[in-house]
Amino acid sequence: MRIAIIGAGLAGVTSAYELALQGHEVQVFERDTSVATGASFAPPGLIAPGLMAARANAPLRWRGKPGQIGWRFAHWRAGRARGAQAMPEALHALALRGQAVMAVWRRELQMEVEREAGVLLLWRSAKDYKAAATLLARLQERQVPHRELDAEGCRAQEPGLNAETPLHGGILLTQDEAANARQFSQALRVEAQRLGVRWHFNTDVLRVEPGSSPAVHVAAGEPVRVDAVLVCAGKGAAPLLAAQGLKLPWGTVHTHTITAPLRQLEAHPDLGPRATVVDMSLGVSLTRLGQRVRVGGANELGGASSQPDGQSMGALHQAAHDWFPGALLAGGQQRWKTARLLLPDELPLIGESGLPGVWLNIGHGEHGWTMAGAAAQLISARLAKQDPGIDAALLEPGRLR
Repeated sequence: MRIAIIGAGLAGVTSAYELALQGHEVQVFERDTSVATGASFAPPGLIAPGLMAARANAPLRWRGKPGQIGWRFAHWRAGRARGAQAMPEALHALALRGQAVMAVWRRELQMEVEREAGVLLLWRSAKDYKAAATLLARLQERQVPHRELDAEGCRAQEPGLNAETPLHGGILLTQDEAANARQFSQALRVEAQRLGVRWHFNTDVLRVEPGSSPAVHVAAGEPVRVDAVLVCAGKGAAPLLAAQGLKLPWGTVHTHTITAPLRQLEAHPDLGPRATVVDMSLGVSLTRLGQRVRVGGANELGGASSQPDGQSMGALHQAAHDWFPGALLAGGQQRWKTARLLLPDELPLIGESGLPGVWLNIGHGEHGWTMAGAAAQLISARLAKQDPGIDAALLEPGRLR
């Protein structure tokens, strides 16, 4: 098949590689200059099926955008409907496969990607730790490997933790990990190109034309006719789909990160995190990426998509100071903010859009890195009319109709 992919973030790059691997003729259209320049540029980097199963969602602050009041209510209702239940089995299966697929690709393609295994959830007080009971029940229901740790056990796992910061205990998700999403995307792009994928950067897609022979209309040149169009454009997907009458109940969630060089002191080798720690009260993760630390969180509904401000970054700075004081160098810090589309039920859209010839792989929220490889395989199987091995009906766009 001839397939056009719109968007070259993690979803687009992994889809392009998998589809080319299955023998399809693939073209990717990206309005920016390279792969992973949007929401895949500097995310917190967690590949965490266990964290997904625990449904340990970070706080979602509201920046008061009136247009999203309806979305906030729909999100609240969806949360009430879920109750204390574990995440849907199909989504957990997708996450587990996604992690496994990434591991296979890294190994077979001999990729050098910054990566650390283990995610440690931290609670500061016994009162706060009461919330862990629900998380533990979900982990046990999904049979996720984990260990409960007291404060001493947490500090043995992460010796750099500040002894002066109150710490009651934590949960270690032994099989979760974190890795550099942009580094991975750049390496996979090279491998996809070797398989024949054609990349069209600096190319604006004006509209998608559905039909038995769908087309991608670009700013310069003739429409590109293909057998299928796969939309992986992140926040850019909404206007493209709305122009064809597919208006979905999107919310816009902003995520912030700080990436800073790690101070190197021979006398203090454990200044920063060894792997990943998550401050459960602040909803902030701190991840080791080579000789740097990425601090991520400050999730906000609404607000502007402009550069991060002090209010947004406050929780990130506080978590870094509380847990690893003096570990991050002030010079060379990268402050980053991105917008992600999220549906009220927090589930992605993977499958047929309802528009003839147009497919979707969007709306993954903060767990897109975890699911990317499996979502690509799911789309590939569906296009080939094969059994994907996962009952993913819950993730199909048709659930919203």
